[in-house]
Amino acid sequence: MGPGRMIKLIYSKFRYSVDGIHETWLTEPSFRQWLALVLLSDICALLFLTDGLRIMIIIGSGFLLLASELINTAVEAAVDLVTKEEHVLAKKAKDAASATTLLTFLTLVSSWLLVLFYQ
Repeated sequence: MGPGRMIKLIYSKFRYSVDGIHETWLTEPSFRQWLALVLLSDICALLFLTDGLRIMIIIGSGFLLLASELINTAVEAAVDLVTKEEHVLAKKAKDAASATTLLTFLTLVSSWLLVLFYQ
């Protein structure tokens, strides 16, 4: 594969990713809410923290939170595509995907607690 073809592939994958973020932004209020929280967290980190590693931990935790919400949205969409009926496995998949968002939110919170109390 030549470099030109590789660049086209990378660009198309980048576009798919941007489309996914954009579609989620438009259709999922929870993604917009998490993004607002992450932006606030990142701004506070940049304003009040002085250590680059601590800032990176906070910003990275925020990116993980947004990524987990994207995964949660993808799982919910896939389950809804397959069935709209109440089903124990559909609930299990949706609940597990939602739990990833909760766990990454707790990661962000615990990162802030550690950064603030272990300086």
